[in-house]
Amino acid sequence: MYIVIKIGSALLVNEDGSLKIEMLEHIISGIKYLQDMGKKPILVSSGAVAAGGQKYAFKKLSKGVKAAIGQPMLLNEYSKIAQQKNIITAQYLLSKDDLSDRKRYIYLQSALEEATRNNIIPIINDNDILHGVKKSFSDNDQLACYLGIMLHAEKVLLLTSVNGIYNDFGTEKQKRIDLITKIEEFNDIQTDQKTDFGTGGMKGKIESIRLAMQCGIDVYVGHGSNENIFASMFDDSKRCTKPYTKIRGMQKQMKGIQKWLFAGAEPKGEIQISEKGGEELRNCEVRKSVLMKGIEHVFGQFSKGDVISVIDKNFNQIGYGVAKLDAAEIRSQKGEENIIVIHANYFLVTA
Repeated sequence: MYIVIKIGSALLVNEDGSLKIEMLEHIISGIKYLQDMGKKPILVSSGAVAAGGQKYAFKKLSKGVKAAIGQPMLLNEYSKIAQQKNIITAQYLLSKDDLSDRKRYIYLQSALEEATRNNIIPIINDNDILHGVKKSFSDNDQLACYLGIMLHAEKVLLLTSVNGIYNDFGTEKQKRIDLITKIEEFNDIQTDQKTDFGTGGMKGKIESIRLAMQCGIDVYVGHGSNENIFASMFDDSKRCTKPYTKIRGMQKQMKGIQKWLFAGAEPKGEIQISEKGGEELRNCEVRKSVLMKGIEHVFGQFSKGDVISVIDKNFNQIGYGVAKLDAAEIRSQKGEENIIVIHANYFLVTA
């Protein structure tokens, strides 16, 4: 089973931009521990921008150039430490487009599966080098959770500079939450925790965690420097320390195409359906196809096979799925009977 590990910049980079070698060694040791258990670790590592922009005092350079400086520094250190443990590493730089396009998504999935099948550790980062000209992930927490969903991972481990998710963080009343089992439990959690180098903070983490949770994946949020952080997830003798918050995945069955729709696909157009049609899609216990008969408006230009949103009369999203027809065909056939626009197997209700 896959274990996706994400580590944040604040844990990896000193204030002067130098890399924390002891932390890199700790991460590689944890990966080796998981490999020896028969798991397939995937590492999502931040740190390139922080290392590239701070060490040489190039603070005025663009994010992309900082990443271009820092990325080889980071990967060279990882590789050097990994080689000492007979671990081979491979670099993957991704953009959101790599997940939103179905063909690229499947190719990436296959490439990661091939690497881990051969005991190669993928080290993945958002492609910040092209920052500004491509779609970026909100942060690497989102990237890690998306990869966890793609690979049907057993666990996603978000390593940060705090010991988990807290109630009343930063006050005398602060208390770490040990276990979260329901989506509603996130509603009262403070979300303005943020580290010096990090981009997403706790709010970004929670948004990403909710996605993974709804796809049935267990997520752990804990301090990356804790020596028991890896073993505690599997070794009962270590669990009493609880160096993390565990978010238990929901028991929800999703097919591969639906997981892609949930955490990867990006709609290229919209269709607006009738009030009755919207209610039926939202309230049905069994997935239904989106039919031509209920469509009232078509927005944007899209082709057959593109992902499109389905919205109600108030422009609220009902869900999205893969179009069986292009925009022009739908416009010309609005109101026709017995024509499927989005098949039930390729449609995901989100509201």
